[in-house]
Amino acid sequence: MKRHLPNALTLLRILLTPAVGVSVARDDMRAALPLLAAAALTDAADGFLARRWNAISPAGAYLDPVADKLLAATVFAGLAFAGRLPWWLAGLVLGRDLLILAFAAWALRRTRLRRFPPTVWGKASTVLQFSLGLACLLDAAAPAGWTGMAVSGLIPAVAIGTAWSGFHYGWLAMHRVRQESD
Repeated sequence: MKRHLPNALTLLRILLTPAVGVSVARDDMRAALPLLAAAALTDAADGFLARRWNAISPAGAYLDPVADKLLAATVFAGLAFAGRLPWWLAGLVLGRDLLILAFAAWALRRTRLRRFPPTVWGKASTVLQFSLGLACLLDAAAPAGWTGMAVSGLIPAVAIGTAWSGFHYGWLAMHRVRQESD
């Protein structure tokens, strides 16, 4: 049981993602907020439990970042659709994640690379993205809109963090491919 719980939590996050996306796109932030909170908790718990119980698996190593990217892209697309975030920002988040996933798929087919560990910049970008998503939901759900300043401040931070982590991933990918070919 312990061995499979981290992957089950990752799968739960994937299953929660469509409900989060529909709620956000419908601008029903009171419904989206607990769903997103549950998904965020699975993200925190799966990695913690996998490390604590030494239950790290190849499937989890692939599924966890896919689940994160799927949730982030869904939330950002939903927030843009609801008019709560600019489309360019949703496009930046989605574009970076699609490029990372495309590289990983290419590398799995064309190279011997099999590990794509997250970077500190990728993790920081994910934290910023989820913070902005949560701030947008709280701003919409709170009666006084008290998180509007946080949203305004997080938008440029997410844009810069996402772009920088994308460039960093690209640089690392080129470096790893070159190393492998030598």
